[in-house]
Amino acid sequence: MKLLLLSAALATGALAPAAAQEPAAVRESAEATLVEVPVRVVDRDGEPVRGLTAASFSVQDDGRPQTIVGFDAIDLAEKSAVSGSPVHPAARRRFLILFDFSFSRPKSILVARKAARDFVLSGMSNGDLVSVATYSVEQGVRLLVTFSSDRAQLAQAIESLGLEARRESLDPLAFAFDAATLAALAQTRNSRNDVEGLIETLQAYTAVNKARSDEYTRGRVRHLFQAFRELSQSLDAVEGRKDILYLSEGFSGRHLVGGTESDEERTSLLHGEIWKVDADRRFGSTPLRNELNEVGVWFRRSDCVVHAVDIAGIRAEGDSDGEAQPAGPRESESALFDIAQATGGEVLRNTNDLSAQLGRVERQTSLVYVLAFRPDKAGPEGAFHALKVKVSAPGARVLARAGYYERRGFRNLSPLERRLLAANVIANEIPFDDIPIRVLALPFANGGDSTVPVLVEVPGAPLLVADKGEKLGLEIYVYAIGPDDRLRDFFVRTIATDLAQNRAKLMAAGVRYFGELRLPPGEYRIRTLVRNAATGRMGLSVTTLTVPAFASGQPFLLAPVFLVGSGDWVAVQGAGREPGAAPNPLASLPSSGLMPAALARVAPGDASQVCLVAYHVGASDAKDLQLGSQILAEDGRPLSSVKLAVLGAVAPDAEGKRMLLLSFPAPADLSPGRYGLRVFLQDGVGGPARQATTPFVVP
Repeated sequence: MKLLLLSAALATGALAPAAAQEPAAVRESAEATLVEVPVRVVDRDGEPVRGLTAASFSVQDDGRPQTIVGFDAIDLAEKSAVSGSPVHPAARRRFLILFDFSFSRPKSILVARKAARDFVLSGMSNGDLVSVATYSVEQGVRLLVTFSSDRAQLAQAIESLGLEARRESLDPLAFAFDAATLAALAQTRNSRNDVEGLIETLQAYTAVNKARSDEYTRGRVRHLFQAFRELSQSLDAVEGRKDILYLSEGFSGRHLVGGTESDEERTSLLHGEIWKVDADRRFGSTPLRNELNEVGVWFRRSDCVVHAVDIAGIRAEGDSDGEAQPAGPRESESALFDIAQATGGEVLRNTNDLSAQLGRVERQTSLVYVLAFRPDKAGPEGAFHALKVKVSAPGARVLARAGYYERRGFRNLSPLERRLLAANVIANEIPFDDIPIRVLALPFANGGDSTVPVLVEVPGAPLLVADKGEKLGLEIYVYAIGPDDRLRDFFVRTIATDLAQNRAKLMAAGVRYFGELRLPPGEYRIRTLVRNAATGRMGLSVTTLTVPAFASGQPFLLAPVFLVGSGDWVAVQGAGREPGAAPNPLASLPSSGLMPAALARVAPGDASQVCLVAYHVGASDAKDLQLGSQILAEDGRPLSSVKLAVLGAVAPDAEGKRMLLLSFPAPADLSPGRYGLRVFLQDGVGGPARQATTPFVVP
């Protein structure tokens, strides 16, 4: 009975060993002893300057010369830079496509939407990260998709502009423009043209632009600048240079620099009646210009460049929708120029080929030099260090961030900064081991897409470091990324528990969370991030997963799963994927008293129970199966063989899945360390032996 209960649980899912993470890359941080600065160098025509070396550059930190201790040149124009080894996180291009709903006509947004979609589908390179956001005075900046290389999610977000207000995202980090959105989009397309839906949404935003006073317009411009300032502060959490493609028709430039006086005003000036002249209208608003200058400073300090795209210039010839223009062409271009110039960017204007203009920006940003130095002086939390980078190349212009900040405490970050920080770690697979998590996942046949139960083990002691609060907030993010960088599935969970009652139990063991993915056949990288919501301590695990085509009938052996006692672990079970679905049975096995372990601790001389799951191997009974096993060193070298005893077996089901419950006697002479258990399984008719490996630890 014990074996049958165990087998029923494992029939729904089992778990795979955590793969070793890739070597850590030093990340740009004032907190670390090494600061990395991505630098672009362009000639007079704006084209990248190649062939420079570390000796070509000099760096000053707050006016003090620094020694360059690290140097790298990353040419994204070369295919080898994006198709072979991973791109350095600090050198990856990051584009934020920002649609301005408040200072643009709906039909201009429609044309810009098509160009932006073409850019993410064919213009961006494999190593690029792109984000999509919208701005309106009513709602500020709204992030639809965070910095991601998933072209499909980005394109879906762009296609759905105008519908995003109807959705409640299931992904707080915004990697997924989720299923709820896609369902809403499909329903809308079935009921009416999605272009009409976008125009209706945008007209609601632009209606308030008509017949308004200058003071009201200036207030809207102030709101835009405030939103830009908040955006720049949040983007500082994302390393590397951020190129913001600001798609807008702009506002009247006279609000910044003034305009020509009217006949009435000219007469008033001739008669000395200065009080009859609107100074802001005539000479521009000094407070607005000061605010724009501050916005430029904030963007440059956060390594952001705004490229203002004048989407009024891409209107189809003869197009007229009867709407009032937000500003004359020259005035709006002037305002866009002021915004771009304040950040070191440029205006892409008056073109019906927006994709080509965006491609020019993409080409100009294709070469990045990464300079590293060790700062000789630290400052208080949040202190700004001014950077100055020079290059010894005639006629060359250096594009580098204006400086960097000493890292602020996690509690001082805004909610958007916290989300962007987590998304940046996940997208770039930046190693974090403040919390050394362990993740296991294995695929199981389920008719169509495979069911992939996932176990995340979070040790309690490192999780609770510096957490003196009464409540624990544990954030868990799991994303399955396919070989084309496409997000295939994900789940997110925040776990809250009373530390007054559970602190001792958590310190003794930790949290085991059981979730589930649904994936089609293919190769995947499972990116898992856990974070203490109060302290910001994080742990990242990246595991590889192969989901076979179970319907093909090919033999497949899943990694062995160690079964251990529940101990003091706090087990949390995720909800089922469909309404009424049974809870994940991996969360607990009360009848057997055993649970799957992400990384089992095995005492020398003791026998452990191991479950082995195979597909399409052997006949209906287990008599024709031959078992073998090896113990591997941490580096994969075979150390010894060990004989596994079969405690029980379950005959194959309709999908060809069979399960064996094995006893693994750990040799008494194993010294403390990490090992692997490799199991071989072969049927009695001489078919090829299948093998799979799982790790374990000897304390």
